[in-house]
Amino acid sequence: APVPLGLPVYSASGFDLLSILARVATRPFPRIALGPVDLTCSFVVVDVRRFDNPIVYCSPSFCSLTGYPENEVIGRNCRFLQAPGGNVAKGEPRNFTSQDAVNHLRKSLIADKECQTSIVNYKKDGSAFINLVTVIPVPGGSAPDEHEIIYQVGFQVDLTEQPHAILEKLRDGSYLVNYASHSDLSPFGLPGHGPQRHNLAPVHLTGNAARDRKASSIPPIVLSKGLKSLLADPTFIRSIPITNAPPNSHTSSDDTGQNHPLSLILLEALPDFIHVVSLKGNFLYVAPSVRRVLGYEAHEMVGTCIADYAHPEDVIPLMRELKESSATGPSSTAAISDTASTQVVPHVGMPRSVDLLFRAKTKMGRYVWVECRGRLHVEPGKGRKAIILSGRAREMMNLRWKDVRRAGGLARSLRVPASHDASGSPTRKDVEQEVWGMLGGMCRDTATFMSVGKGMTDVLGWTSDDLLGRALMGIVCDEEPKAALGGFIASMRAYQKQQLLPPARRGHPLDANRVRKLRCSLRRKDGDRADVWFIVYRADADMDDADSRVDCPRGAGISITPAPLVYQIRLADAETMAPGAHTATAPPQLLSPAGKTASPLFSSSLSGALSTSRGSSWQYELQQLRITNLRLKEELAALEAAE
Repeated sequence: APVPLGLPVYSASGFDLLSILARVATRPFPRIALGPVDLTCSFVVVDVRRFDNPIVYCSPSFCSLTGYPENEVIGRNCRFLQAPGGNVAKGEPRNFTSQDAVNHLRKSLIADKECQTSIVNYKKDGSAFINLVTVIPVPGGSAPDEHEIIYQVGFQVDLTEQPHAILEKLRDGSYLVNYASHSDLSPFGLPGHGPQRHNLAPVHLTGNAARDRKASSIPPIVLSKGLKSLLADPTFIRSIPITNAPPNSHTSSDDTGQNHPLSLILLEALPDFIHVVSLKGNFLYVAPSVRRVLGYEAHEMVGTCIADYAHPEDVIPLMRELKESSATGPSSTAAISDTASTQVVPHVGMPRSVDLLFRAKTKMGRYVWVECRGRLHVEPGKGRKAIILSGRAREMMNLRWKDVRRAGGLARSLRVPASHDASGSPTRKDVEQEVWGMLGGMCRDTATFMSVGKGMTDVLGWTSDDLLGRALMGIVCDEEPKAALGGFIASMRAYQKQQLLPPARRGHPLDANRVRKLRCSLRRKDGDRADVWFIVYRADADMDDADSRVDCPRGAGISITPAPLVYQIRLADAETMAPGAHTATAPPQLLSPAGKTASPLFSSSLSGALSTSRGSSWQYELQQLRITNLRLKEELAALEAAE
């Protein structure tokens, strides 16, 4: 019979610990094998319903392990073990333990997933120990919290005090350590550097642990509670137009065999389009978002070949790349980690990455550049191979020489004294009077430097590292030119966006000016001001309104990435010249083996080699450039030897 009035009789704290441990032991579909659990274990119980997930119970073994008494543990977040002294603020970088292990725990707990990892923790006296942490989410035992996670039970084992017992359990699969989402961790979750790392030998998992680790190489979808509840709302799901996938589609599924709502939404609305092709180039699956990129419906492309959409000159190298992707092994280029500055070497036998670049014909009748990145996928147990790719369409620059002439032309470089050579004769060097680059962003607040030419050092004193990715308005001195430049960028971007629409939906015509220039003052690196002409070019190809869009779906082509804006910063007092007036600035030519002039690499446009209507392969022209550069290098060496 229940206790009258529900009062705690046997528990002085009123906390029903045995009920929580019973739910841990009898939980359905456990992902981690805990083995026997009793009150001698070191563990804590966390209440996830309260702010910052405080500890509401700690076992006596936990207090013995960490050295903290119970009154200093209750009410605190478990992060206090991650630094000597216990002073760790929420969200701050971890300097005394592995940030990757912390991120793994955080992501798993947000998703209410069981997780296990090894991490360096600290006792009250400041001494470090290697803690094998296992966290089990526990739902409520009765209504209304019967299926909602309200507690998390965290078990701890000191690997430094019990290494042999723990390693035996690791070998026979009693403990399961999942490093799938942070593969750059050392075996015990230590940071990439530190005095402890070289003292520990790696652990090779076998049996159930190794099989489970291999099976979970792809991390599960991690959702916040707010997003999870939103996706569970039928009204919200019905408000999003989701294309019904054809029966033969190869969409990814969750554990129940049904497509996850988030996956369906992403496949519908991504700016890129996910697609699966066979080694022969046939489309096995195409995401519905392809209509926003190329204008086709997904069912129109399934079963066709990628060569049907590629430019005729790009078909042969494209099919060759697809065929070569069936090989496994390390990629041709090693990946460099930005955070740890360490080289990541692929495992032997890992499918190589696939990078494709080709011109594809849209349903609107014009060609765009398509960049695809993906990896070979081998179906487990059957050996069937396919390539999973993510494609993005891009507009290429079309900066024309006549636009440069309209803006005032090119600035001549200055030859100034530099130093004296070994013989004592004075030497001179060329100092650039202008700099070229590309701008990103859609308006004044988002305008950023996407690329910075080397002439920036001569013009303003900044290096490319100083400005790359930084806001443009950070170097503009006065408010009036900031507003003017922001208006230039916004109007050009609005025109680019309007041109992606069918003629009937474009509305009133916008400013189609391809060149805008402004005289203003820019801030130099030394703090002084530089009087310059700031010129912005809309360097994209004008759309052909004659292209057929009658049968195109609504929104066709709106996800095509527009060409970046090009900027020219020229000193106001620099001497200028028209393009082509001097041999140094004339459009470069490719020479045939016979020494005769071949077709120019650039004609009316500075970027003619990237034109989608060009009747040659970019791989061939790249090889011709290499040959030409090698010949020029040999001629330069011969001239220097003759002096």
